[in-house]
Amino acid sequence: MLRSILLIFLVSLTFALDNGLGRTPPMGFNTWNHFYCNIDEKIIKNSADFLVSLGLKDLGYNYVNIDDCWMANARVDGKLVANATRFPSGIKALAKYCHDKGLKLGIYSSAGTKTCQKLPASLGYEDVDAATWASWDIDYLKYDNCFRDSQSALARYSKMRDALNKTGRPMFYSICNWGQEEVWKWGKDVGNSWRTTGDIEDRFESMRKIYMRNVILGDYGKPGGWNDPDMLEVGNGKMNTIEYRTHFTLWAMAKSPLLIGCDLTKIKKVDLDILKNKAIIALNQDKTGDQARCKMACREQDFRRTARRAQIAVMKTVDGYALAITNWNDRQIIYGTRVVFSELGLDGSSYKAVELWTKQELGVVKDSFIHRALVPHGTAVYLSLIHICRCRRYAVCRSRWSPYH
Repeated sequence: MLRSILLIFLVSLTFALDNGLGRTPPMGFNTWNHFYCNIDEKIIKNSADFLVSLGLKDLGYNYVNIDDCWMANARVDGKLVANATRFPSGIKALAKYCHDKGLKLGIYSSAGTKTCQKLPASLGYEDVDAATWASWDIDYLKYDNCFRDSQSALARYSKMRDALNKTGRPMFYSICNWGQEEVWKWGKDVGNSWRTTGDIEDRFESMRKIYMRNVILGDYGKPGGWNDPDMLEVGNGKMNTIEYRTHFTLWAMAKSPLLIGCDLTKIKKVDLDILKNKAIIALNQDKTGDQARCKMACREQDFRRTARRAQIAVMKTVDGYALAITNWNDRQIIYGTRVVFSELGLDGSSYKAVELWTKQELGVVKDSFIHRALVPHGTAVYLSLIHICRCRRYAVCRSRWSPYH
């Protein structure tokens, strides 16, 4: 019996992802949401340049990820090669370009016979392709789900995990099987992140539906492996500033990978300011690894365009809690949302609260507070720091951390 248990333990070690990555959700840029298949090495270099010059790299955005359409129409000697017209310098040269700037380079393939754009993919070529990417100094793999065969997703994605492990090069492994086959239940043993839904679109309704499906999965994401509700649309122009703030806030608190999906060479200042909000980024990168969970107004009708009350989601932080209050209603302002700590499961009664978009400080709040008004599609996010009394006699209290570090 003991021998059998030991064997199972050793097998589990052998067939687990072992790259040490993803202790916090990855941040960076991906080509797909804006450029789709219209990519080349100039776009990749420009994106890398602007991550640096706009100050985004200094905030943690360090992956530059090439999505579909980078590869040639056919393999050469059994290996994937870059499209020579789009990427004349080759992928390895692009990796060096990014690395020289302190950035990392990501690549794309599919766990099928073709990519979603019908180019050569990696099913059956896992060892060859993983070795190729390692030789190019790749740092991240987004692995899609198009043109799959009859094998289970677990089987197909595990083969690439094992191939990546064999290379000895740490590569963040992003499973993109669109939330099928309950990937959140097995994803942590296979990848560093897993898509929980289909593709996002630059529409508030798309963002709403994806968030609704992802928010219930908070028990599954942990340091090393994250739920992924898809990439960011901030800056692509079809949502307004209020909606993009909601999108960014909820994705950050969902511990989603924060992958910018717009053209950084043309981004508006108001959108850049959203992506550079240090306090919101800090929630995403908080070391507790706790994904926000819906605590109030969590029924399906509470996500609808006609919602009558604000929804509240809560996540733990190193020093307390963060609370997102969202108005999903399309037209009506929601007034007078009372936030009662005990009803939300907070383990204290006295907090120092600050709203992270307006920087409005509420001071020390006991038991509850009221958010006075929330515009349609808007989100307010409060960081509530545990209020610690150092001296009972004089009630000298202070908070342990500033949200604007």
